[in-house]
Amino acid sequence: MRIKLNFIYLILIIFLAFLLIYGYQINKKNSASKKNEISNITKQLNTRNIQLEKIQKKLLEDGKNLNDIINQNEISFKNVFNNEVLIGSNRYSFLKYTTNDILFTGNRKAIGTAYIDFYNNDKNLIIATYDGIFAFTNVNNLENFKKINSNINSLIKYDKFYLHEQYGIKDIHIDDEKIYVSFIGERKNNCYDLKIITSKLSEEFLEFSLFYKTQSCVNENNNHGFWAHQGAGGRIDNLDNSNLLFTTGDFRNRPLSQNIKSDFGKILKINIQSKETEVVSLGHRNPQGLYYSKNFDFIFSTEHGPKGGDEININSIPLSKIKNFGWPISSYGEHYKKNYSKKILKEAPLNKSHKKFGFEEPIKYFNPSIGISQVISLDQMDTEFLVGAMGNEVIEQDLGLHYIKLSDNRNKVINHNYISLNERVRDIIISEDRKLIVIFLETSSSIAVLNKINN
Repeated sequence: MRIKLNFIYLILIIFLAFLLIYGYQINKKNSASKKNEISNITKQLNTRNIQLEKIQKKLLEDGKNLNDIINQNEISFKNVFNNEVLIGSNRYSFLKYTTNDILFTGNRKAIGTAYIDFYNNDKNLIIATYDGIFAFTNVNNLENFKKINSNINSLIKYDKFYLHEQYGIKDIHIDDEKIYVSFIGERKNNCYDLKIITSKLSEEFLEFSLFYKTQSCVNENNNHGFWAHQGAGGRIDNLDNSNLLFTTGDFRNRPLSQNIKSDFGKILKINIQSKETEVVSLGHRNPQGLYYSKNFDFIFSTEHGPKGGDEININSIPLSKIKNFGWPISSYGEHYKKNYSKKILKEAPLNKSHKKFGFEEPIKYFNPSIGISQVISLDQMDTEFLVGAMGNEVIEQDLGLHYIKLSDNRNKVINHNYISLNERVRDIIISEDRKLIVIFLETSSSIAVLNKINN
């Protein structure tokens, strides 16, 4: 009976995949414009994701997992594209590998979401899917990731983590033979927080335990509403050998960002040993890109604005004082809705200046938004950066990479170029020698590999 059920689920998944591919081909031939083609594909993806969620929910009720039916031991990728790309003044070879084995996504406009990191002196790569599947491989063999068993299912038990695109893993970070994983947790019914779990790094079994959780949770029923995506943040980086940096969003409960006593809407310092936290900066909406320059002592962070107003922020000498980046008092974006109450608009006026109200100005903002995501440093002087963009519109410079060149004193942008990939860039990592860049592209559930070509 079990074999029969698994066979039926597998047939359903193959059928859904066929419909998606067939629909894509029809759109490719008949769409009046690229925008219309993307819109139609997005609708098909949305339908496909909802159908997969229903199948997974039924399996979870029976103690099974759809991922294991698809491929119990591996996440398999296939090389589908080879080319070259120019970033700044440097050329990179560009290879793309895609997979059908990642089923769940952090966005309805994508096929599969995952996060990546290097380990073993950048010789190996670990991947974590949105719904908590871990796998590893050597960087020279990106077609076969071997799955790693873990106890994550015993720690995270609420259904939305495994089913819903607004929840799930938000970042992974490897440091000192440990892996840290951030995710949206359910503290109690209709009340959500951010957590980090950690495990000794292993290719056999990851034994996770709780490392950090926000002091409180955000209830879905609050004056400003609730949106789990907006509470994401979740990026992790090292500040030094003793402390991590961690970003949090406000879950759309906007006043939390200006509340110094709240963990939400902040960049936090977390002591690795004591787990004690300190606020490094506040006034953040949803910071999803994070880099700390050890050599020059500044934080480069990116965050989502509302309707417009995505930001790149520089926090120089970040521990000298707690800096405030303004949200929701100041923003270069606009509210999605126009009929908010006077009380909400007073608490979140979105003034079109930061400095005038005593806040830090972004070093750059994007209007319209680009769906800004992770950031990496391209040079040892930390003046050249690569920033990911998600979104859905190439014409708005979404779906690709943004090359950012800073001045020598790193206080302004002196060059900016956009590189279209036609893909939502969810995560980016770079090797220590800065010759190898790996990107997770969630539109097609793919990994892109950029190798620097010596000039």
